[in-house]
Amino acid sequence: MRNSLKIAAPVATLTRVLAALEFELVNATDEEILEAARDLGMDPEMKGSAAFLGLTYPVRARLADYFDLEAIRNARAAATERLAGKAPKIEHDE
Repeated sequence: MRNSLKIAAPVATLTRVLAALEFELVNATDEEILEAARDLGMDPEMKGSAAFLGLTYPVRARLADYFDLEAIRNARAAATERLAGKAPKIEHDE
C-alpha cells in the first residue's frame, strides 16, 4: 500500500485534459460544435465571432495575457503613497 500520493505536475495534467478534449472535438459532429458555441453565448454565424478567435486570423497578444495588471496597479499605488509619505514606512531590523 502506498504511503504518499504523487501529485502530477500542472503541465502534465493540462496536457492530459487537452488531449481528452482534442479526442472529443475530433469525434464531434459540426452540429455538436455549433451547439456548444451557442451554449457559450457565441454566434458562429456572425462574421468575426469569438467562436473562431485564433482560428481564422491570428490572435494579437495583450499585456494582460502575461501580467497581472491589477497587482501591478496596486503595487504602484502603494509605492506612490510611500514616496508621498502617506503610508507608514517599512522599518528594517539591523
